[in-house]
Amino acid sequence: MPVNAYSIPSYSVYHPAPVKTVVRSSAEFWGRLFIAVVIGIWALAFIIGFQASLALLTLAAFGAAIIGLRHPIPGLLGVGMLCTLDALTRVFLLSGGLWRWNTFNYWLLFVIVTSLADLAKLKDTQTRVAKLLLLLLGIELVISQQWVNGIQHLLNITALFGLIVYFMRARQDKQIWFWLGLVNGTLGAVGSLVFYLQKDKLQYINPNALAFFSATAIFAICLGFHFAENRRIGQPVLLILAAVNYVWIFLSASRGDLLIGTFCMLFLTLSGRSLLKRSAYVVIAVLMGIALSNQFGNLQANTLRRIDKLLDKQESAVSRTSGRSDLALGGWYIFLEHPLGVGTGSFAPEWARLNNASLSGYKQGTEMAAHSGWIKILAENGVPGILLLAGFVLSFSVSGWRQRSQGLFLPGLLATGVLGVAFLSTEFQAKGLWFLAAGVIVLLASRDSVQRLSMLILQIIVAKRLRARTNRPRLIPNANRV
Repeated sequence: MPVNAYSIPSYSVYHPAPVKTVVRSSAEFWGRLFIAVVIGIWALAFIIGFQASLALLTLAAFGAAIIGLRHPIPGLLGVGMLCTLDALTRVFLLSGGLWRWNTFNYWLLFVIVTSLADLAKLKDTQTRVAKLLLLLLGIELVISQQWVNGIQHLLNITALFGLIVYFMRARQDKQIWFWLGLVNGTLGAVGSLVFYLQKDKLQYINPNALAFFSATAIFAICLGFHFAENRRIGQPVLLILAAVNYVWIFLSASRGDLLIGTFCMLFLTLSGRSLLKRSAYVVIAVLMGIALSNQFGNLQANTLRRIDKLLDKQESAVSRTSGRSDLALGGWYIFLEHPLGVGTGSFAPEWARLNNASLSGYKQGTEMAAHSGWIKILAENGVPGILLLAGFVLSFSVSGWRQRSQGLFLPGLLATGVLGVAFLSTEFQAKGLWFLAAGVIVLLASRDSVQRLSMLILQIIVAKRLRARTNRPRLIPNANRV
């Protein structure tokens, strides 16, 4: 198969023997530099404090993202860092109202506006469905009771296209995927350690938001895991970083994010080349998890208590799910009353007015967020919204299955599984989810572009041969020959 500059190697579980030599690339230079910066700034946290180090890392990442308009490799590494840090920056740095809180969204919106020509080249199912979903949400702003909240949700989803731009521009260097996983895996693993060591000096952060810091690091590792094959210890190092980040998710006591992390760890296990390596990866992950988790006994006990409570059938559904079951049921009742939706951003006021005997009374009369992307879309945008969101989530595994001969089914299944599970317990604000979605979209689109180029070249070759055969002079036999 002809290969162009945008070629992405096969993602299949079964691979040929890895090449021992690795060609130096721009991604390797920038990746090493970013890792040194990440470790150095986190180390400074023991002198200047966690929040100051977080601010320095955020400024460095924003600088790289700006440079990325001309130099794609540091741009993607910087944006990856911003997506990983997003859960922390929204609490510790950018909490001064919607303008500061949306700083990253505004930058990605600027990137989208200046890159419309690049985005127009994408013809994949995922981006088409995402555009239709955004169009629907925009139209239903007209009937929204809280249009400011509706615009916020639009900004969160629109960020997907800005992230796609960064992935598209940097994909020419295949090693960027490995370094993206290594940089963000290090960022999450070391940063969470610093956070827990200084936790008592910091303001409160919701465990679900904190866990997404480590979860996004694992997303980056999943995207880069296959591309570490040509490195002698590339995959074991990435797996160790994933295991450390998984432990941080576990210690956060966020049950929804723990399920997401488990799905990612399963993906990494299935991505090994052989049963022996898969088993070794599992053993490494388990040992790392036990060793690290035991160092934080109180946090470990709290997580186990919350898991026991979730599984305790003697507890009410509202108690076991921290009220999420009532929110889901309320969203269903809102949908039954308004099959076409109540308008983008209107879940909270609709919940406050809801009075149904089937509900337990949890936060009755109080405006509450849906805390679930599925329920939010169902209540606010009705049948069209839930169909488009479901189509977007499922399209990854469908596209991966169609390209399973190139080994892209597992990445597609990963995106479908993570998004499907995540939207059970979170809405659309987590940049990590759109970061993963953008990466998988570009992986699938890159393979599609290679296939289209190959088919075009094959058609040209066949046409030339047919033309040559048609124009070849015929040998006319001599009629006088006996």
